[in-house]
Amino acid sequence: SNQHTQHKIHIISTMTTAQAPLDEPSCWLCLEEGHDTFGKPLVRNCSCRGSSGFAHISCIINFAESESKRAYMSGDMGDSLATFEVCPNCKQDYQNDVAYELSKAQVDFVEREFTGAQHGFLYTNALTCRLVLLNVKNESDRCEGEEVISKMLSTFEAMKHTEQHRSHLLHPDATGHANANIGTFYHKIGSDDGLRKAKFYFQKARSIFESEGDELGVMTINNLIENVEAEISGDGRRCLTQAIEVGLELRKYQLFTKEFGADDNTTIEAGVQLALAMWKEFRTIEAERLLVKLIATSRRVHGMGHDCTQFAISALQRVKERRVFLKKDDEINVDEVYRVMRYTSDGERCVVQGPVSKVVYDPRSNRSEPSHDGAERTFEAERANVVTSRGTPVVCTGLQKATHLNGKIGDRREFDEDTGRYTIHFEDETLKPVMVKPENIRIVFDL
Repeated sequence: SNQHTQHKIHIISTMTTAQAPLDEPSCWLCLEEGHDTFGKPLVRNCSCRGSSGFAHISCIINFAESESKRAYMSGDMGDSLATFEVCPNCKQDYQNDVAYELSKAQVDFVEREFTGAQHGFLYTNALTCRLVLLNVKNESDRCEGEEVISKMLSTFEAMKHTEQHRSHLLHPDATGHANANIGTFYHKIGSDDGLRKAKFYFQKARSIFESEGDELGVMTINNLIENVEAEISGDGRRCLTQAIEVGLELRKYQLFTKEFGADDNTTIEAGVQLALAMWKEFRTIEAERLLVKLIATSRRVHGMGHDCTQFAISALQRVKERRVFLKKDDEINVDEVYRVMRYTSDGERCVVQGPVSKVVYDPRSNRSEPSHDGAERTFEAERANVVTSRGTPVVCTGLQKATHLNGKIGDRREFDEDTGRYTIHFEDETLKPVMVKPENIRIVFDL
């Protein structure tokens, strides 16, 4: 989002965090326990842990306004609104309800204190941050979003006639991301009119990114435009070829790591998207290894309950699921998918669950939802009747000629019907892919 690409600013607080009792947290700003004078409770929705980081939302707003004025007066235009978005204690973004409340307060503050086109840079940044946090499913938020967009567009138009902004502050990167976020807002709405507007603003963003030579921005926007076009035509959501998607997500992850650092929540979320793209390309082992690393980083920096950590954990649970098909009378039923849990009887039988609910994409809601066809059941099946799906991590065993491959793990890829063998791509990249009989592989449940 725009707030991530333009406001990754670490603020060093001049305040001293209060040493609150462990059983009764207090506001680190006013040092009071319990509710504020408005009856609002203490809140904390960042990466602070333990008893630190709790504050009244009113105190955070007052502090953010004071710090913003100080930064602006000292000439730090880019830093002047950062305290509305970043916790000064843990140096991480606010999230969820706290971010939502502060984004509204940020817009109100700028409208009150910084009027005129000469402050358009601050205003459009505040409006963009507000826009990305609005929930399009809520009618009030949808209406507010339309008002925010109207203000953004009129402000950009006014800034064009201000020499200062033409030469410096009306940066193409800012307008490009603003148009991209406007397009995303309409894309989330999903109506016919919303999709047409989304395409229009995505195209505007693409033109700006092209003029700036922002190859990554162009690639990302092109994917969004093609998805919107597919939804307009009624074909559902278009998917990139997996190799292209992995390449795009890898470049985003590398860019965010360089700009924001490996510990930043934006970088971690980009890493999760990369892992999911790898998984879709049947590179499950790489995906799982990356997700384990990302979860460890997010837990250390942001805590177990942070949205970023939970997003990565949810992705790992999805990637670790080993899905299979079952054979009956030598015929594979490809219409029913099961998850395999473990081996029993010295590896001769498997415990399976299913059939797993199918996932159906709904272009109107822009979401994939499970289609429940019936209750799942748990039972045992002969290993010979369990057929692994593409991407399943396996280990080679019992090979007589290529004995050096026994114990080596890799992803099960293509199946050759003529030879009845699977192609295994090994985690050890010094080993070339080989074709192996089904009886010479075992599913790896835990890497």
